[in-house]
Amino acid sequence: MITRETIRELADFQSPAGDAVTFYYQPNTPQDKSHRQEAIMVKDLAKEALRRAERAGKNGPVKASLMKILELAERLHGNQGKTKAVFACATKDLWREFDLPMREAFPTSLLINSRFHLRPLAALSESLEKTCVCLVDRNKARVFEMEGENIQEKEDLIGDMTRRVRSDGFDGFDAGHNERRFDQEAAAHYKRVGERLLERYGNETSDNVILIGCRDEVWSTIERYLHPYVKQRLAGHFVIDPIASTPDEVRQHALRMLDQYRKSQHRQLLNEVLDEARANNNGALGLRRVLRSMEQGEAHILLLGDGFEAEGVECGNCGHIDMRMVEHCAVCGQKTHEIDDMADALIGRALRMRAKVIRIAANPDFERAGNIGALLRFRAERSVGGMLA
Repeated sequence: MITRETIRELADFQSPAGDAVTFYYQPNTPQDKSHRQEAIMVKDLAKEALRRAERAGKNGPVKASLMKILELAERLHGNQGKTKAVFACATKDLWREFDLPMREAFPTSLLINSRFHLRPLAALSESLEKTCVCLVDRNKARVFEMEGENIQEKEDLIGDMTRRVRSDGFDGFDAGHNERRFDQEAAAHYKRVGERLLERYGNETSDNVILIGCRDEVWSTIERYLHPYVKQRLAGHFVIDPIASTPDEVRQHALRMLDQYRKSQHRQLLNEVLDEARANNNGALGLRRVLRSMEQGEAHILLLGDGFEAEGVECGNCGHIDMRMVEHCAVCGQKTHEIDDMADALIGRALRMRAKVIRIAANPDFERAGNIGALLRFRAERSVGGMLA
């Protein structure tokens, strides 16, 4: 299973020999049961990659990685509907292989460069944040944790619900009293659930997302007992049978809710960056400004549009990224190497500085800004050190 930490490790990796090989395989409906078409397609990709490597004078180390990928292609056979991702470097004796959820961001491709091609993983990185899904009934709560599409039931919380009796007493005298007692016990249970969610998932520094599943008629009561810190992380609630639902049913509801929540968050974030940049505050738009913000450690969240394309160079010594095609680094004077897709270098830099990377769908205002932006933690020139400098 791939994790956010694994993606950061891949972002840290750099091959001085330029033989970092990235392979993504997206299964399609096979034309025959033998899946021979898959192997033929991968073989064609490998041949073309080897030709490019030969022209660049680095076919020796690359060939070993490509041969292993060709062997793997013979065994894929649809890969059980999962996307296959391979990150390999023969000179560093590195081979990392993962099965990923099928997404549009993973077209079948094979690339060779000094860094791994991590742009398709940008959207996946966000989905790997831990999500708490809590199913709440009047006297029971089930707590699940999700990372990506993996879900585990972590604990059950049982309330002290008084046993219901058949009789309501003489002339129904006890009926109202019993009902009030049941309501009080349910309220006490909801309060304990809210406290437990605060304890486990409501930390101020946490990135956890919380979802609540319950019957529709009790949601307004449950909501009253959620701490403000829990509400800040609440991505929404959905209607479900809290007791009888299976983990797979819970996962399907959660994935649908998370998709809606993230799309809404992305729209809000993009509008915030656009407004902040126009006001010359904590927003950056355009490649030149974003590069500067990342060099100065200002960037908190990197936004990359689907249409972003740019070439540049990166210094193998100090890591400086430049949009000009220069042979020597403007910072330390050491030799640079070309970057075919600057998004990989930017994503790597963002992950190393613990900034989030958000993939933004097509947006006309963002396209006019170059399909790249950043929300900033601060403005360096407005800090005390920046003003002194």
